[in-house]
Amino acid sequence: MRLGYLFAALFCFFSVQAQGADSGDNPIVQKIRYPVALGSLYPEKAKDLKHTVKELLVSADRHFRPDGKIPKALIVPSSSIFLSGRVTAAGYAYLKRVRPFLKRVVILYAPMNKSYFGMVVPEAKFWEMPDRRFEIDTATAERLSQIPGITRDDAPHASEYGAEVQLPFISALFPPEVKILPVLVGDASVLQVSDLIDAVWGGPETVVIVVSQLNDAKTYEDVLERADYVIKRLEKKEYQSLNKRHLTGLLPVKGLLHYASEHDGEVKILARGTSADEFAPSKKVSGYLAAGVYETELSEEERKEKLEKLLQENQEDLLRIAAHSILSGFKRGRPLYVRESRYADDLSKKGAVFVSLYYNGMLRGSVGSSEPTRSIIRDVSENAYAAAFQDFRFAPLGEDEIKDAEISISLLTPKVPLKFESEEDLLKKMRPHRDGFVLRERENKALFLPSVWDTFSTPKEFLMHLKRKAGLPADYWSSTLKMYRFEVIDINSGDLPDPKSIWEARKR
Repeated sequence: MRLGYLFAALFCFFSVQAQGADSGDNPIVQKIRYPVALGSLYPEKAKDLKHTVKELLVSADRHFRPDGKIPKALIVPSSSIFLSGRVTAAGYAYLKRVRPFLKRVVILYAPMNKSYFGMVVPEAKFWEMPDRRFEIDTATAERLSQIPGITRDDAPHASEYGAEVQLPFISALFPPEVKILPVLVGDASVLQVSDLIDAVWGGPETVVIVVSQLNDAKTYEDVLERADYVIKRLEKKEYQSLNKRHLTGLLPVKGLLHYASEHDGEVKILARGTSADEFAPSKKVSGYLAAGVYETELSEEERKEKLEKLLQENQEDLLRIAAHSILSGFKRGRPLYVRESRYADDLSKKGAVFVSLYYNGMLRGSVGSSEPTRSIIRDVSENAYAAAFQDFRFAPLGEDEIKDAEISISLLTPKVPLKFESEEDLLKKMRPHRDGFVLRERENKALFLPSVWDTFSTPKEFLMHLKRKAGLPADYWSSTLKMYRFEVIDINSGDLPDPKSIWEARKR
């Protein structure tokens, strides 16, 4: 059978078949991609392949702990089904309940054999496997190919197996009418991958699969240590802290984490394992993880209310951290180091904070973060210090100004992506004097706080200046342009019963 597939792959890539439903009696050329990992990474015969995958999924069901949530995306291994199949099956087990709604599976994987420019979707209409012929979602492939950096080409997919090793699990779980769309992620940026994921994300009709695994380590202990590090980075969506030493298929993972971060998604580890769990350790040990990416269950308003409550309940602590970070600047020349364990757990979560200082009612310094890259507590401490000593618009704060200085802390709510068909549609969805906005067009990006509405009288004027801030022409428009809105929650030292108390030590 393997010789037959090899012959087909080399000499029969183009096969002529009749399509009664699609093209009447006219024969058309259907491109078919044939398997390359047959018999090496999974069983050669259809019967054996089905049996192996069924056993893995049954085993996964025995250890499955449903929590009522269905992941929208998975990160699963790319290795041999004999080594990583148990972990891969544990990830796919969480998708069983999406079966009635599913229409397509998008598979993002990185090349193992050579480098390619950009991202590549297939031209082929089918991918052949021993147990099933998978139909490609050619309509979506064509739509994606209109985006710069994405092309349609079968050649790069022909010798790569990252997507192929996922197909036995997709075949076992989902009916034949479910289409697939493999995406080979080559030389692209994290933002480009994130934008592609955004373009295919959809609703319950779509599942996104990202193929990746831990890089090999010399010992079992080394691979466990590496797994612990990667798990923490995944759960915190800290894609900047991951590199090729940690993971294969790095870029698709980074793109997915970036997308999850921008859309307030949650990452959970579903399973982990190593090659040594299946066979006696050799010179190298491989590590495997399965992770799920979940969409937020809270509405925009519910998330805002939750943050408002958090800030009000911890108002005095946050303002005192800001004040003492400024005092630390006078004494030590650096921001205050804060032990996060001493404060409410939710303050250790990432947040984007602006800290502003006022003296005699006039702005004296203001510095903030446009992205949630560190904990709320640390962001308050770092930005309070920067507002006092590093805002280039003002001279550094003097110690004699402290007694009359007022501190304001503004927390940005999670960004919400806006869906719009045109610039006119976007302008209708902008809420003046309420929303701040982040505009992004690939690498070009700009942010305006809600307070900027005081400067511009109309949404059109607001948008024109936001484009210019991002380095784009005022009349620029593109189908890939993205807009995210957010609101700001404020707390001020002037609202405390004793505003000067924040400069004193915290009472135990």
